[in-house]
Amino acid sequence: MFFNSFLVFAAISSSALLNVQAHGTITEVTGANGVKGAGFGILASTPRNGATPNPFEQDTSVIRNNAITSGKTGVCGSTKAGGNNDVAAQLAAASQAGLPTAAADGTVTMTLHQVNQDGAGPYQCDLPKSTQNVPGTFGLSLATATDFPLAAQIPAGMTCTGGPNGDACIMRCRNPALAGPFGSCVAVAQSGAATGNTTAATGGTASTPAETTDTTTAGTAATDATTGTGWRDRRWSVGPT
Repeated sequence: MFFNSFLVFAAISSSALLNVQAHGTITEVTGANGVKGAGFGILASTPRNGATPNPFEQDTSVIRNNAITSGKTGVCGSTKAGGNNDVAAQLAAASQAGLPTAAADGTVTMTLHQVNQDGAGPYQCDLPKSTQNVPGTFGLSLATATDFPLAAQIPAGMTCTGGPNGDACIMRCRNPALAGPFGSCVAVAQSGAATGNTTAATGGTASTPAETTDTTTAGTAATDATTGTGWRDRRWSVGPT
């Protein structure tokens, strides 16, 4: 399992909104194979038509570097409702239910639900090349209770080999909001047309994601628990801690 990062900025005007409740989360992944999934920790029972903390923020993941490096959370953060997102368990459940696949060109199509003001974009996903991002500046916009399309592309040369079936990739997307970062991890598989060479990786313990090389261990991954391998960064530049 590998995390490679991109950061794409969407140009849109917004207000600097301070001291607001904020969250944004991936409520749907639409696979090219017709299968639909959701971000880790998502509760289908959470209403999506409001912007107050309770109950609308309960399944949004907060994904902070300092919580990851301290061991307080795993690499996919935590939610109010479920606590720490157990990556291995979430990946196993997603695999059992059936994974949505990327398109033949590697594009992963998602829906980002912005609960309130600083659940805005731009979102940075730990796989490179965004094809569509969420509007916002520094994680801020005036939107509330709104769904936005979010898409990212699995790069050429990468093969998904994680999870119990050996066919999964985890993509983590989060924004740069000071109260967050907010976002989700999602599990996907590649389409039958996808090709690439698998980059070898080994498991390890979480470290501060910064500018790293191919040989820098980035974190304990879901695949450590399911297949004995881990994920590794090529260039993991992230938002605020």
